[in-house]
Amino acid sequence: MIYIVNFPFCNFFSLERYLRVRNKPYQILGLADQLSSSDHVILPGVGTYEQAMAYLSGQHLVPALQAHVDNGGRLLGICLGMQLLFGFSQESPGVQGLSLLSGGCVPIPTDPGFRVPHIGWNQLVAPTGENSQSCLYDFSASSGCSRSDYYFVHSYVVKPTNSSVISSCFQHPCGPLCASVAYQNITGVQFHPEKSGLDGYALLDRLLADNKPA
Repeated sequence: MIYIVNFPFCNFFSLERYLRVRNKPYQILGLADQLSSSDHVILPGVGTYEQAMAYLSGQHLVPALQAHVDNGGRLLGICLGMQLLFGFSQESPGVQGLSLLSGGCVPIPTDPGFRVPHIGWNQLVAPTGENSQSCLYDFSASSGCSRSDYYFVHSYVVKPTNSSVISSCFQHPCGPLCASVAYQNITGVQFHPEKSGLDGYALLDRLLADNKPA
């Protein structure tokens, strides 16, 4: 079963549309739900780090999400949801994230050639390290770029402690920055596949496939 954390300020309806179009059954995650290791939880999000963690804490979902991952269940974070997988964000000093992956979120570097907030369509670029999920992003062997563009809306970027969890990047004048992460049963994407047209839907199909990542 697919469960969605329904933040009151998230991109829920775009995600729900994808699930309906693809005929994928889903439920809204509540504290009473007993998650199994075969379940896939989606953590979407638009807003601030502090708002999101306050909501998760208020709904008593932080230990439920952490236990789900510890038990082998799969978790997909989208946009702010990916940032919440880490321990902190400089957007909200003193607020602790889910700490499922080591590292945190920092502002996108200031550069006259790159507008922040980063809003619009971008290709992904292959990471410098090896990651088991990088193959899902359909990188061109010749250019190292994805054959599809994806829709971004953000001002902060994830900076993992271990760069091997990075499964794709986006280009910035200072160098490639993290666009997605994958580690065991945890996946995160900074962009919005549910708002990225048919290519985004196809990527979500791959990310939500029944086979678990290595």
